[in-house]
Amino acid sequence: MRHFRIIKDNMDVSALALAVAMEPSRWEADDYLRKYPQGPFGDTDTIMLRFPEIATGLTDEQIELYKQNMLPGYDQHESICWPAWDQLPQAHGFVFDLAQFTRATRIGRVMINRIKPGGRIFRHADTPEHVRYWRRFHLVLQGQPGAVIYCGEESDGSKDEAMQMLTGRLFWFRNELEHEVRNESSIDRISMVIDLHCPNGSALG
Repeated sequence: MRHFRIIKDNMDVSALALAVAMEPSRWEADDYLRKYPQGPFGDTDTIMLRFPEIATGLTDEQIELYKQNMLPGYDQHESICWPAWDQLPQAHGFVFDLAQFTRATRIGRVMINRIKPGGRIFRHADTPEHVRYWRRFHLVLQGQPGAVIYCGEESDGSKDEAMQMLTGRLFWFRNELEHEVRNESSIDRISMVIDLHCPNGSALG
């Protein structure tokens, strides 16, 4: 595959998955991505562990400047620890170990996303400024065959590569390309997103 790189399969994510399951109210703490105007995450619940401070009350022009990281007073690359970071220490080792493995110099967004059976993350490509700076990884905390991520160079998906998002799978993918997730399995697909800045290359080659 050209658009995905599996780093490791069958990782033991049981402690983190259990901690997430034992406190379901965390899914309700924030709905920023789900309600983002014209965003692709309407079917997605998110637990924010690390994320930039959310800028509110911006005009359309300011939003475009923010996306380019050109809005005075805001740095979209500076993520802060949200309460869930301290509440879920089971996540820390995965994040720090991956940062060391990839020789990352900065840790960005860390989020746990849940897609219900029959749900999806709609097709999109991440913003040019974000993908210029960050590399995106997923660690699947819960996934069965049928929970699939698609990624490709054509907007219509005609040349997509597809990969099953299976429990314990850690992978990188090219989020600058058009991509989407469809959960056609019988259980929630839960995955931790980790953004890392790797300016000098990484162990991925």
